[in-house]
Amino acid sequence: MKKWNSITATVAAISMLLGTAPVAWAQQPAAAIAQNAQTSVNLDPTATKRLTDVLNTLAGKQTIEFTSTDTSFDAWTVNGTLSGTANADFIQNYDSKKGIVQSTSIIYDAADLNKVMDNNLRSKVASFLKTFDSDGVFKTDAVWRVYSPDDEGELKNYWVLWGHDQSLYIDLDQGNKITASIMYSLKDVKASLSNKANRSLKTVGIASSNPFEYVFRQHEGNDTVWNFRDDNELNNVLIGVKTGKVWAVKNELGMDWTGEKDFVKAFAKPKLSQTQALSAAKSKVQSLFGINLKGYTVKIKDNEYTFSQKGAVTVVGKINKKGAFYSLEAMPANGVRN
Repeated sequence: MKKWNSITATVAAISMLLGTAPVAWAQQPAAAIAQNAQTSVNLDPTATKRLTDVLNTLAGKQTIEFTSTDTSFDAWTVNGTLSGTANADFIQNYDSKKGIVQSTSIIYDAADLNKVMDNNLRSKVASFLKTFDSDGVFKTDAVWRVYSPDDEGELKNYWVLWGHDQSLYIDLDQGNKITASIMYSLKDVKASLSNKANRSLKTVGIASSNPFEYVFRQHEGNDTVWNFRDDNELNNVLIGVKTGKVWAVKNELGMDWTGEKDFVKAFAKPKLSQTQALSAAKSKVQSLFGINLKGYTVKIKDNEYTFSQKGAVTVVGKINKKGAFYSLEAMPANGVRN
C-alpha cells in the first residue's frame, strides 16, 4: 500500500518502521520482572515487564535477553535476542513517558520459518506463491513478526517474508490477507509487456516522461499486476498478470500546480465540463482500455473526473491546470484486476 536487497534491506526497513508514530500496547500494572527475561542493560522493572509481555504474546514463552538500549530520548530503542523455539533478534520502541511499547519487530532466520509460523498459515503462503510466483523466483531470506497495534498505516499485526527485492506480508488482523511483491529488471520481462507499458505512457500524452527503471509483479487486494515504474514512481503503468490488460497509467510530470493553494485555486471550479471531459478522454480511454465512453456519466471533484456506467468498467482520470489528463485508471465492476 506506499515504495517496498535481502538482509541489508531489512535493516534499513527496521529503521523506517521504528520511526513511525507512537503506538500503544495495553498498559499493565508494574510487577516483578518475568523470570524468562534477562537483562544486561539498565531497564527498570516496569519497562522490562511491558517489553517482555509483548514478546511473550508474539513469540510464546522464550528466553529473552535485552542486550542494548538507547535512552537518549523519551522514545527508547531496545535491542535483544530470543532463544528457545528458534533464535531471533528483536528491536522494540518504548515510550518512557507514557510507559507503553510503541512497536516490536522479531527477526528470524528463514530456515526457522517452520518452527515459528503455524502450519495453516504456511500452507496458505505456499498455495498463494504457487499461483502468484509461477516462475519460482521468490526465496525467503528473513522472516519478521511485527506488532504495532495503533500504527497510522494499514498494517499493525503481521508477518513479513523478505527476499532479494521481494516481500510477502500477511495481515493477521484482516483474515491473513496477503500482499506480495517481486521486483524484476526490465531485461527479465517480456518485450511485449515493456512495449505495451511504453505505448500506454505515450498515449496519455504528457510531453515529459521518465524511462521505466524496473518492474514489480505485485498482488495487493484484488490486483495482481505488473507495475512498470521509474525510481521516483512519477511514471507507472499497471498491466494485469493474467489478462495482459492495461489497468492504470500515470505520469505525475504532468502535474503543473505549485502547491496546495495553487491547486485549490486552479480547481475551485471545474476546469472541464462533463461534455469537454468526455471529449478529452474518449480516444485515450479507448486506446488504453478498449472502453467506449458512449453513454457514460461524469462526476467531477477537484481535478478528478470519474466516468461510470451501471455494470460497466469505471474510469477515473486526473487533469492538470491545462485540462490535460496525466492519469487514467480503470476499475472493473467486480473490482478484480489481474
